[in-house]
Amino acid sequence: MKKHLSVLMLFIRSTLYKFLLIVLFMAVVQGMLFSFAFKGAEGYYGLDTVLAASHLGIVCAVCFLMLCALLCLAGCNFGSKQSYTLARLRVSLRSVFIWQSIHNAGILFLFWAAECGIILAFCSVYITQNPQPQATMLVFYQNAFLHNLFPLADWSRHVYNIVLLASLATSMACFPIRIRRRQKPLASFVITAVCILSFRHEMGSLGVNICLSFVVAFIAVMAVRGIWKELDYAGLS
Repeated sequence: MKKHLSVLMLFIRSTLYKFLLIVLFMAVVQGMLFSFAFKGAEGYYGLDTVLAASHLGIVCAVCFLMLCALLCLAGCNFGSKQSYTLARLRVSLRSVFIWQSIHNAGILFLFWAAECGIILAFCSVYITQNPQPQATMLVFYQNAFLHNLFPLADWSRHVYNIVLLASLATSMACFPIRIRRRQKPLASFVITAVCILSFRHEMGSLGVNICLSFVVAFIAVMAVRGIWKELDYAGLS
């Protein structure tokens, strides 16, 4: 088990600081945009209007793409030292794939949590200056991006977000394997595009959420199925 955790730590060390820089960049840019929108509102506009004027979704999408690139290239950018470590650990390629998928899922979850925390901080700042009962809860229903980010009582969107996270994590773990075999890693690109576009849907899109859940899950399963048979069991333990 120790050598499997060493594989996980190898991925964490290769992405952690870059991930933190992406989150810091997102927080700073969104903070500046929120500050400009908040000062321009001068108390005359509601929280939903101020957050919409801050263009938080656009900044989040850009940073999300940066994060996707980081996770996709994590296994591709291993130098001789990391490659030697993997060879020395004698862990199967299937195990490496599984641990990279787990690592990707953890990083994506932390990115989601960071964005939620940033937005809740903005809501707290606004409410401190302009007390409005239940303004924070209401804005997550009024704003499409915020509702899709944290859908509250919309269970179908919660299901879709969980399926989407798992699909993104596994398809991005397939990316370096496809690159090493000089194949096109289309699954990660398609699921990433679907993810970004789906955050524009209005609340109550039950049929859309269920349909998209099946679509991204199918793409991810086919991507994993395509590379799983190619991965050997060398060093499996």
